[in-house]
Amino acid sequence: MKIGKLIQQVESFFLVVIAILTVIGAIKEIYLIGMKRDVGLQDLLLMFLYVEVLGMVAAYITSKQIPITLPIFIAITAIARVAILQKEQDPIAIIYESGAILMLAIAAAVVNFRPAKKPAVPGGPSSSDRAGEGGTMPPA
Repeated sequence: MKIGKLIQQVESFFLVVIAILTVIGAIKEIYLIGMKRDVGLQDLLLMFLYVEVLGMVAAYITSKQIPITLPIFIAITAIARVAILQKEQDPIAIIYESGAILMLAIAAAVVNFRPAKKPAVPGGPSSSDRAGEGGTMPPA
């Protein structure tokens, strides 16, 4: 099983690289905000994207699972940022972007409010019974 261990080490390496590059991107954005001496909504949304990516990396490192709502929230934030950055756009594009955000929000709600799984051990709590915890993506 040396190949499995090697794959885990490569995966861990890339997670660290993603975390480092995310922090570098956030620092760069803070620098650019400081240089222009103005903070726009698009800047704040970009900072949220950085925070959400770091949160997803941290969640995967600690539990080897990614709460499925994190990528959904990242997608919602990214689409909202794109919609804000586009000054002059076709009204149909706004409808498409709004529809995509609505579908993602519904998906997040469905995941969060779905019935809890039955306990694997009689009388024991299941891992998805904890309040506020959405579904998780299986380990990669």
